[in-house]
Amino acid sequence: MSSEESTTRAVVTEVQAELRALTTEIDRLDGLAADRFGLNRTDLRALDLIRSVGILSPTALAQALGITTGGVTTVIDRLEAAGYVRREPDPADRRRLVLQSNPAVIDLEAEIFGPLIRETQSLIASFSDAELATIADFLRRSRLATAAHVDRLTRFGGTREVSPNGRQESVGGR
Repeated sequence: MSSEESTTRAVVTEVQAELRALTTEIDRLDGLAADRFGLNRTDLRALDLIRSVGILSPTALAQALGITTGGVTTVIDRLEAAGYVRREPDPADRRRLVLQSNPAVIDLEAEIFGPLIRETQSLIASFSDAELATIADFLRRSRLATAAHVDRLTRFGGTREVSPNGRQESVGGR
């Protein structure tokens, strides 16, 4: 192996190690945020999805979380009881409901995530457009590879569903 190949391989190993370390830190942040919101992690993910989309149907939320519509009803009930979301008639079809976050979420999000968002924006600004395009491409492709892997695991190993106590339990599969 040439010294160039050795260097390249070392960089690959370093990138993989940094990705693992990043996911560990994100997991720690998610745990802290869930505690501050008084939610379990599935409920926090649901709230994040609703906030990022703006208005979301319960069925779309269930699909995004990878849980049943019955399971998502329990998640929505907890989010609504905590005062974070509300069910409203769908403006396009009043027979259906949609979910929307309450304004109370904004202040708590700003408290927890605001400093990190500002630091990340500053970090992003330190890269050139070409570097950012490469980073964005890497992140997109990594996300898609991860999603495809999760889909394969779900297809061949059953699905994970949140039980009423907030624990993930395996259902179906082989």
